[in-house]
Amino acid sequence: MVDNKNNTLTALMGVKVGHSTYLDKLTGCTVVTFDQDYPVAYTAYGGASSTFNTDTLHLGKSYYRRHGLFVAGGCLPGLMSASAIMERMIEQGIGDRSANIINPSISGAIIFDLGTQIDQFDATFGREAYDAASDLPVQNGNVGAGTGTTVGKFHYLENGTKMPAMKAGVGSARVDLSNGVVVCALSVVNAVGNIVLPEGRILAGNRGEDKPIITYEEVIEFTTSNNMNTTISIVGINVDLHTCENYERVAHLASHGHVRAIHPVHTSIDGDVIFVFSTEEMKTNIDNPNWPNAQVDKIGNAAAKAVQESIYHACLEADSIFFEGAYENTVPSSKDFFMIESIFS
Repeated sequence: MVDNKNNTLTALMGVKVGHSTYLDKLTGCTVVTFDQDYPVAYTAYGGASSTFNTDTLHLGKSYYRRHGLFVAGGCLPGLMSASAIMERMIEQGIGDRSANIINPSISGAIIFDLGTQIDQFDATFGREAYDAASDLPVQNGNVGAGTGTTVGKFHYLENGTKMPAMKAGVGSARVDLSNGVVVCALSVVNAVGNIVLPEGRILAGNRGEDKPIITYEEVIEFTTSNNMNTTISIVGINVDLHTCENYERVAHLASHGHVRAIHPVHTSIDGDVIFVFSTEEMKTNIDNPNWPNAQVDKIGNAAAKAVQESIYHACLEADSIFFEGAYENTVPSSKDFFMIESIFS
Protein backbone atom coordinates (compact mmCIF):
# COMPACT_ATOMS: atom_id res chain seq x y z
CA MET A 1 0.00 0.00 0.00
CA VAL A 2 1.12 3.55 -0.77
CA ASP A 3 0.26 6.53 1.44
CA ASN A 4 -1.18 9.03 -1.03
CA LYS A 5 -0.91 11.92 1.44
CA ASN A 6 2.84 11.45 1.89
CA ASN A 7 5.37 12.82 -0.61
CA THR A 8 8.42 11.23 1.02
CA LEU A 9 10.10 7.81 1.06
CA THR A 10 7.87 6.63 3.88
CA ALA A 11 4.88 6.69 1.54
CA LEU A 12 6.18 3.32 0.36
CA MET A 13 5.18 0.07 2.03
CA GLY A 14 7.45 -1.08 4.85
CA VAL A 15 9.78 1.92 4.71
CA LYS A 16 10.81 3.96 7.75
CA VAL A 17 13.19 6.92 8.00
CA GLY A 18 14.92 8.31 11.07
CA HIS A 19 17.28 11.20 11.76
CA SER A 20 19.80 11.95 14.46
CA THR A 21 20.38 15.70 14.47
CA TYR A 22 23.12 17.61 16.28
CA LEU A 23 22.64 21.30 15.60
CA ASP A 24 25.49 22.22 17.95
CA LYS A 25 27.89 19.90 16.14
CA LEU A 26 26.40 20.57 12.66
CA THR A 27 26.27 16.90 11.79
CA GLY A 28 23.97 13.91 11.99
CA CYS A 29 22.82 10.71 10.36
CA THR A 30 19.80 9.61 8.33
CA VAL A 31 18.71 5.96 8.24
CA VAL A 32 16.20 4.27 5.92
CA THR A 33 14.94 0.88 7.09
CA PHE A 34 12.86 -1.80 5.37
CA ASP A 35 10.51 -4.34 6.95
CA GLN A 36 12.22 -7.04 4.86
CA ASP A 37 15.21 -7.19 2.56
CA TYR A 38 14.60 -5.18 -0.61
CA PRO A 39 16.59 -5.11 -3.86
CA VAL A 40 19.02 -2.18 -4.01
CA ALA A 41 21.19 -0.74 -6.77
CA TYR A 42 23.77 2.00 -6.62
CA THR A 43 25.87 4.24 -8.80
CA ALA A 44 28.51 6.85 -8.04
CA TYR A 45 29.29 9.69 -10.40
CA GLY A 46 31.29 11.92 -8.12
CA GLY A 47 35.06 11.57 -8.08
CA ALA A 48 35.32 11.46 -4.28
CA SER A 49 32.62 9.11 -3.01
CA SER A 50 32.97 7.05 0.18
CA THR A 51 30.50 4.21 0.68
CA PHE A 52 29.83 1.13 2.81
CA ASN A 53 29.01 -2.35 1.49
CA THR A 54 28.25 -1.29 -2.07
CA ASP A 55 30.45 -3.68 -4.06
CA THR A 56 27.76 -6.37 -4.29
CA LEU A 57 25.26 -3.86 -5.63
CA HIS A 58 26.99 -3.93 -9.01
CA LEU A 59 26.06 -6.09 -11.97
CA GLY A 60 27.41 -9.61 -11.84
CA LYS A 61 27.34 -9.81 -8.06
CA SER A 62 25.19 -12.40 -6.33
CA TYR A 63 23.50 -10.53 -3.49
CA TYR A 64 21.98 -7.08 -3.93
CA ARG A 65 19.26 -7.12 -1.28
CA ARG A 66 19.47 -4.91 1.81
CA HIS A 67 17.61 -4.35 5.09
CA GLY A 68 18.32 -0.62 5.07
CA LEU A 69 20.43 2.32 3.91
CA PHE A 70 22.11 5.23 5.66
CA VAL A 71 23.70 8.60 4.96
CA ALA A 72 26.03 10.04 7.58
CA GLY A 73 27.96 13.23 8.13
CA GLY A 74 31.40 13.35 9.65
CA CYS A 75 33.38 12.25 6.59
CA LEU A 76 35.00 8.79 6.89
CA PRO A 77 34.21 8.34 10.61
CA GLY A 78 30.57 8.54 9.53
CA LEU A 79 30.98 5.04 8.13
CA MET A 80 31.14 3.83 11.73
CA SER A 81 27.38 4.39 11.74
CA ALA A 82 27.05 1.09 9.91
CA SER A 83 28.39 -0.86 12.87
CA ALA A 84 26.03 0.83 15.32
CA ILE A 85 23.03 0.34 13.03
CA MET A 86 23.80 -3.34 12.47
CA GLU A 87 24.30 -3.91 16.20
CA ARG A 88 20.79 -2.60 16.79
CA MET A 89 19.40 -4.76 13.98
CA ILE A 90 21.03 -7.85 15.46
CA GLU A 91 19.52 -7.04 18.85
CA GLN A 92 16.11 -6.96 17.15
CA GLY A 93 16.71 -10.14 15.15
CA ILE A 94 16.74 -8.34 11.80
CA GLY A 95 18.85 -9.99 9.13
CA ASP A 96 19.45 -13.26 7.34
CA ARG A 97 20.05 -16.31 9.51
CA SER A 98 23.27 -18.24 9.00
CA ALA A 99 23.91 -21.05 11.50
CA ASN A 100 23.91 -19.28 14.87
CA ILE A 101 24.35 -15.72 13.67
CA ILE A 102 22.20 -12.93 12.27
CA ASN A 103 23.43 -11.08 9.18
CA PRO A 104 21.81 -7.67 8.71
CA SER A 105 22.79 -6.19 5.36
CA ILE A 106 22.92 -2.43 4.92
CA SER A 107 24.68 -0.01 2.60
CA GLY A 108 25.39 3.67 2.95
CA ALA A 109 27.48 6.69 2.10
CA ILE A 110 29.01 9.64 3.89
CA ILE A 111 29.38 13.36 3.36
CA PHE A 112 32.08 15.81 4.49
CA ASP A 113 29.90 18.31 6.34
CA LEU A 114 30.49 21.40 8.48
CA GLY A 115 30.55 19.18 11.54
CA THR A 116 34.01 17.97 10.61
CA GLN A 117 35.30 21.39 11.65
CA ILE A 118 33.66 21.20 15.07
CA ASP A 119 33.91 17.73 16.62
CA GLN A 120 34.51 14.05 15.89
CA PHE A 121 31.58 12.08 14.50
CA ASP A 122 30.27 9.46 16.93
CA ALA A 123 29.04 6.05 15.77
CA THR A 124 26.13 6.31 18.19
CA PHE A 125 24.61 8.92 15.86
CA GLY A 126 23.77 6.03 13.52
CA ARG A 127 22.06 4.05 16.26
CA GLU A 128 20.07 7.10 17.33
CA ALA A 129 18.87 7.66 13.77
CA TYR A 130 17.88 4.00 13.52
CA ASP A 131 15.95 4.18 16.79
CA ALA A 132 14.15 7.31 15.57
CA ALA A 133 12.93 5.67 12.35
CA SER A 134 9.19 5.91 11.73
CA ASP A 135 6.74 5.71 8.86
CA LEU A 136 5.65 9.33 9.32
CA PRO A 137 6.44 11.79 6.50
CA VAL A 138 10.17 12.46 6.45
CA GLN A 139 11.32 15.69 8.06
CA ASN A 140 13.36 17.84 5.68
CA GLY A 141 15.84 20.70 6.05
CA ASN A 142 18.48 20.97 8.77
CA VAL A 143 18.03 17.43 10.05
CA GLY A 144 19.94 14.16 10.05
CA ALA A 145 22.73 13.97 7.53
CA GLY A 146 21.60 17.36 6.20
CA THR A 147 22.29 19.20 9.46
CA GLY A 148 25.64 20.57 8.33
CA THR A 149 25.32 20.55 4.54
CA THR A 150 25.92 23.49 2.21
CA VAL A 151 26.03 24.31 -1.51
CA GLY A 152 28.11 26.68 -3.64
CA LYS A 153 31.76 26.32 -2.66
CA PHE A 154 33.89 26.64 -5.79
CA HIS A 155 35.15 30.19 -5.14
CA TYR A 156 35.96 31.18 -1.55
CA LEU A 157 35.74 34.90 -0.75
CA GLU A 158 38.02 37.48 0.89
CA ASN A 159 41.12 36.17 -0.89
CA GLY A 160 40.11 32.56 -0.44
CA THR A 161 39.66 32.72 3.33
CA LYS A 162 35.87 32.70 3.73
CA MET A 163 33.44 29.95 2.79
CA PRO A 164 30.82 31.39 0.39
CA ALA A 165 28.19 28.67 0.67
CA MET A 166 24.46 28.75 1.30
CA LYS A 167 22.54 26.26 3.43
CA ALA A 168 21.03 23.06 2.12
CA GLY A 169 19.86 19.94 3.92
CA VAL A 170 17.60 16.93 3.45
CA GLY A 171 14.92 17.15 0.76
CA SER A 172 12.13 14.86 -0.42
CA ALA A 173 9.92 14.56 -3.49
CA ARG A 174 7.54 12.15 -5.16
CA VAL A 175 6.40 11.42 -8.72
CA ASP A 176 3.31 9.30 -9.50
CA LEU A 177 2.99 7.55 -12.83
CA SER A 178 -0.32 6.76 -14.51
CA ASN A 179 0.03 2.99 -14.10
CA GLY A 180 0.20 3.13 -10.30
CA VAL A 181 3.96 3.24 -10.04
CA VAL A 182 5.20 5.59 -7.31
CA VAL A 183 8.71 7.03 -7.26
CA CYS A 184 9.98 8.80 -4.13
CA ALA A 185 13.35 10.42 -3.51
CA LEU A 186 15.33 11.66 -0.53
CA SER A 187 18.45 13.75 -1.13
CA VAL A 188 21.16 14.97 1.20
CA VAL A 189 22.60 17.98 -0.61
CA ASN A 190 26.17 19.14 0.01
CA ALA A 191 27.31 20.06 -3.51
CA VAL A 192 30.29 22.16 -4.55
CA GLY A 193 28.05 23.60 -7.27
CA ASN A 194 25.12 25.99 -7.37
CA ILE A 195 21.52 24.76 -7.26
CA VAL A 196 19.87 25.87 -10.50
CA LEU A 197 16.14 25.99 -11.27
CA PRO A 198 14.79 24.78 -14.64
CA GLU A 199 14.59 28.33 -16.02
CA GLY A 200 18.23 28.96 -15.11
CA ARG A 201 17.69 30.99 -11.94
CA ILE A 202 19.98 30.06 -9.04
CA LEU A 203 18.12 28.85 -5.96
CA ALA A 204 21.19 28.59 -3.72
CA GLY A 205 24.91 28.74 -4.30
CA ASN A 206 28.26 30.46 -4.17
CA ARG A 207 27.78 33.96 -2.78
CA GLY A 208 29.85 36.86 -4.09
CA GLU A 209 31.37 40.02 -2.64
CA ASP A 210 30.30 42.32 -5.49
CA LYS A 211 27.13 40.48 -6.51
CA PRO A 212 24.72 38.13 -4.75
CA ILE A 213 25.76 34.91 -6.52
CA ILE A 214 28.78 33.87 -8.57
CA THR A 215 28.34 31.45 -11.47
CA TYR A 216 30.81 28.70 -12.26
CA GLU A 217 31.49 30.05 -15.75
CA GLU A 218 32.63 33.48 -14.62
CA VAL A 219 35.21 32.24 -12.12
CA ILE A 220 38.78 32.73 -13.28
CA GLU A 221 40.55 31.23 -10.28
CA PHE A 222 39.05 28.44 -8.18
CA THR A 223 39.74 28.75 -4.46
CA THR A 224 37.84 26.10 -2.58
CA SER A 225 37.93 23.25 -0.12
CA ASN A 226 38.48 20.01 -2.01
CA ASN A 227 36.65 17.99 0.64
CA MET A 228 33.29 19.38 1.68
CA ASN A 229 31.15 18.34 -1.28
CA THR A 230 28.71 15.53 -2.14
CA THR A 231 25.05 14.93 -2.99
CA ILE A 232 23.56 11.58 -2.03
CA SER A 233 20.09 10.55 -3.20
CA ILE A 234 17.99 7.54 -2.22
CA VAL A 235 15.20 6.62 -4.63
CA GLY A 236 12.41 4.24 -3.69
CA ILE A 237 9.90 2.65 -6.07
CA ASN A 238 6.98 0.28 -5.54
CA VAL A 239 7.36 -1.92 -8.62
CA ASP A 240 9.35 -5.13 -9.09
CA LEU A 241 11.92 -4.67 -11.87
CA HIS A 242 13.21 -8.23 -11.49
CA THR A 243 16.96 -7.80 -12.08
CA CYS A 244 19.92 -5.90 -10.69
CA GLU A 245 20.55 -4.61 -14.21
CA ASN A 246 17.16 -2.88 -14.32
CA TYR A 247 17.54 -1.30 -10.88
CA GLU A 248 21.00 -0.07 -11.78
CA ARG A 249 19.64 1.47 -14.97
CA VAL A 250 17.11 3.38 -12.89
CA ALA A 251 19.98 4.59 -10.70
CA HIS A 252 21.90 5.83 -13.74
CA LEU A 253 18.84 7.64 -15.09
CA ALA A 254 18.06 9.08 -11.66
CA SER A 255 21.46 10.76 -11.64
CA HIS A 256 20.13 13.09 -14.32
CA GLY A 257 18.24 14.76 -11.48
CA HIS A 258 21.63 15.79 -10.11
CA VAL A 259 22.64 17.07 -13.54
CA ARG A 260 19.47 19.15 -13.94
CA ALA A 261 19.63 20.75 -10.49
CA ILE A 262 23.35 21.20 -9.73
CA HIS A 263 26.02 23.10 -11.66
CA PRO A 264 28.80 22.09 -11.74
CA VAL A 265 28.00 18.50 -10.83
CA HIS A 266 29.79 15.14 -10.54
CA THR A 267 33.12 16.91 -10.21
CA SER A 268 36.35 15.29 -9.07
CA ILE A 269 35.77 16.76 -5.60
CA ASP A 270 32.13 15.66 -5.26
CA GLY A 271 31.12 12.25 -3.89
CA ASP A 272 27.77 12.06 -5.68
CA VAL A 273 25.91 8.78 -5.15
CA ILE A 274 22.49 7.38 -6.07
CA PHE A 275 20.83 4.43 -4.33
CA VAL A 276 17.66 2.83 -5.70
CA PHE A 277 15.48 0.32 -3.88
CA SER A 278 12.12 -1.32 -4.56
CA THR A 279 9.40 -2.58 -2.24
CA GLU A 280 8.41 -4.98 -5.06
CA GLU A 281 4.75 -4.38 -4.19
CA MET A 282 3.61 -4.12 -7.80
CA LYS A 283 4.17 -7.00 -10.18
CA THR A 284 4.11 -5.83 -13.76
CA ASN A 285 5.31 -6.90 -17.17
CA ILE A 286 8.29 -4.73 -18.04
CA ASP A 287 8.81 -6.21 -21.51
CA ASN A 288 7.72 -4.45 -24.68
CA PRO A 289 8.58 -5.94 -28.09
CA ASN A 290 9.05 -2.50 -29.62
CA TRP A 291 10.87 -0.98 -26.63
CA PRO A 292 12.32 -3.73 -24.42
CA ASN A 293 13.14 -1.44 -21.47
CA ALA A 294 10.25 1.00 -21.81
CA GLN A 295 8.98 0.52 -18.25
CA VAL A 296 12.47 0.78 -16.76
CA ASP A 297 13.20 3.91 -18.78
CA LYS A 298 9.91 5.49 -17.75
CA ILE A 299 10.60 4.83 -14.07
CA GLY A 300 14.19 6.02 -14.41
CA ASN A 301 13.12 9.32 -15.91
CA ALA A 302 10.51 9.76 -13.18
CA ALA A 303 13.29 9.08 -10.68
CA ALA A 304 15.37 11.85 -12.26
CA LYS A 305 12.48 14.27 -11.76
CA ALA A 306 11.97 13.17 -8.15
CA VAL A 307 15.68 13.57 -7.40
CA GLN A 308 15.75 17.00 -9.03
CA GLU A 309 12.79 18.22 -6.99
CA SER A 310 14.13 16.70 -3.78
CA ILE A 311 17.30 18.75 -4.24
CA TYR A 312 15.22 21.91 -4.55
CA HIS A 313 13.28 21.01 -1.39
CA ALA A 314 16.57 20.43 0.45
CA CYS A 315 17.37 24.11 -0.13
CA LEU A 316 13.86 25.52 0.27
CA GLU A 317 13.34 23.81 3.62
CA ALA A 318 16.78 24.57 5.06
CA ASP A 319 17.34 27.24 7.70
CA SER A 320 20.17 29.78 7.97
CA ILE A 321 22.94 29.06 10.47
CA PHE A 322 25.78 30.94 12.10
CA PHE A 323 29.19 29.52 11.23
CA GLU A 324 32.52 31.12 12.02
CA GLY A 325 34.63 30.85 8.90
CA ALA A 326 31.74 31.47 6.55
CA TYR A 327 31.45 34.74 4.65
CA GLU A 328 29.91 37.25 7.08
CA ASN A 329 29.85 34.37 9.61
CA THR A 330 26.53 33.22 8.17
CA VAL A 331 25.39 30.37 5.95
CA PRO A 332 22.05 31.75 4.70
CA SER A 333 19.09 29.76 3.46
CA SER A 334 17.35 30.50 0.17
CA LYS A 335 14.29 31.79 1.99
CA ASP A 336 16.40 34.31 3.92
CA PHE A 337 18.85 35.25 1.15
CA PHE A 338 16.43 35.44 -1.79
CA MET A 339 13.16 35.59 0.18
CA ILE A 340 12.02 32.46 -1.66
CA GLU A 341 9.34 30.45 0.09
CA SER A 342 8.40 28.02 -2.67
CA ILE A 343 8.97 27.30 -6.35
CA PHE A 344 6.14 24.79 -6.57
CA SER A 345 2.55 25.76 -7.33
